[in-house]
Amino acid sequence: MLIRKHPARPPACGGFTLIEVLVTIALMLIGLLGVLGMQAKASVAEFESYQRGEALNLARDMQARLQNSRSIVTGYLDNAVSSVDGTVYVGTGVNAKNFANGAGACVPGGGVALAEAEFEMCQWAQALQGASVKDGTANVGAMLNAQGCLVRVVPPENNALADVFVTIVWQGSTPGTEPDPDSPAGKNYCAKDVNFGVGLRRGITLRVLVPDLAKAS
Repeated sequence: MLIRKHPARPPACGGFTLIEVLVTIALMLIGLLGVLGMQAKASVAEFESYQRGEALNLARDMQARLQNSRSIVTGYLDNAVSSVDGTVYVGTGVNAKNFANGAGACVPGGGVALAEAEFEMCQWAQALQGASVKDGTANVGAMLNAQGCLVRVVPPENNALADVFVTIVWQGSTPGTEPDPDSPAGKNYCAKDVNFGVGLRRGITLRVLVPDLAKAS
């Protein structure tokens, strides 16, 4: 008997179904969205860190000015320059004090204590306004909506010539925990009339003692 041999069938071709492709695309999209979300959070955290670093630099700038101010310290203690409750402040905002002249320049005080303190406050105010770096005509060299205060402690401790909290507040980029408005350091008394938005107030404070170096006879 003649037995016919049928040719072997080729193996079935493998492939992906439409459902498998859609599931793969969906998983890739979820992964990409997660990466984008992490990048956005990292950018916010980086910006917040940058702002706090800038605030610390500006606070240390005023700290250095105060520590070298013994000859004009009475000017810094004047109600035109500092306060005991943070109501006197410089920087941005319609109620910030302006120590510049009509041309927007800071004028040296000629050795007069109050005028010299106002001159240095004027320079500090312009730094808080970001005047050191410009993007076109916009000032971008400081934090968002920055204000700075000198909050006096009366009487000064340790027989100092002056006892001052250098306080800076600014606007954060996302809501968070705000500093305590009843802080003994008074850092949130600075520019208390300014509303940054719920959870957006940020603050930093340095306490500065200006020592009396005069020796008792």
